[in-house]
Amino acid sequence: MRGLNFSIEGLSPELITAYAQTGMERGKQGVAALEWSFGGNDKAFAVARSDNKIVGISAYIKSQMLFGSRRGNAYQAVDSFVFPEARGRGLFNRLATTYAHHLRDQDADLIWGFPNDNAAPAWFGKLGWTKHGQVPFLFKPLRSGYFLRKLHLTGDFKIARGTDQNLARLNHVGPWVDQLWEQSAANVHCGTTRNEAFLNHRLFDAPHAAKYRVVGDDHTGDGAFVATRTAEKHGGKVAYVMEAFGGSTLQGVLTSEMSRLRDNGTELALAWSYPWSENYKTLRKCGFLPLPEKLRPINIWFGGKAVSPTGQSSKYLQNWYLSYLDSDTI
Repeated sequence: MRGLNFSIEGLSPELITAYAQTGMERGKQGVAALEWSFGGNDKAFAVARSDNKIVGISAYIKSQMLFGSRRGNAYQAVDSFVFPEARGRGLFNRLATTYAHHLRDQDADLIWGFPNDNAAPAWFGKLGWTKHGQVPFLFKPLRSGYFLRKLHLTGDFKIARGTDQNLARLNHVGPWVDQLWEQSAANVHCGTTRNEAFLNHRLFDAPHAAKYRVVGDDHTGDGAFVATRTAEKHGGKVAYVMEAFGGSTLQGVLTSEMSRLRDNGTELALAWSYPWSENYKTLRKCGFLPLPEKLRPINIWFGGKAVSPTGQSSKYLQNWYLSYLDSDTI
């Protein structure tokens, strides 16, 4: 293989073709998924070429983030792939370093993400990311079948209590959610901004938007926002609490949705929340429990690297707010 060239690029027909060839899930989902993911970043890719052929890709989603009282920009590393003929030459690290150098001249405050077991040593080692451990899993049993099967037993019955209030499904959110998030985020010193624009893009503009269910109470300051997604994963029917924040009505809205899921055959609900997050107490009151690391279905590591003084608050775990909305794969 001849000399390698590295460049920073936006989405193009050539990159779309290369993505499809990688076998990565986003490439399988097609053009719409790529445009939706990277439309907010016109220079989303570090690309390696040899003989004018793409042999490596590193991709980043741009989002607005809260850093204490400031707002800034974060770049989430989501996809990295080196084609077989170029492996063993350190391309993974070189692609990441190329993009980090690019961000020095941009309005960037943080590079961050959720490396898997294979990628974690590189990000937290040579690339200098701060390692915050695994994401903060919570779980709520809804039905017995999932757990009985783990014990090689049969049967199924309801575990979670509560009543489905038949809440109307939303197809967009309006300005009411901005004030609700601002109040919920009063103590967020590092986290993606969940405002009207972000939520509509993330949940309702997605190519797979039909897989999400969003409900809410639009009473300003005292309302609630809850988004979920169900999937057949981890050996059962699982619900992901994509997001849950709000005021005094949050517990009722969340309980209603968990009851609806239970009645529809969903066996287990998962959420991400730290004990210091505004919604943690409500999730616990609704029956969510911390999931021990040894029982987790998958290892998902979490961390990042500040690239500006504003982004320095990201170094401290207890500044962070996370939910499944931060995951680019669900």
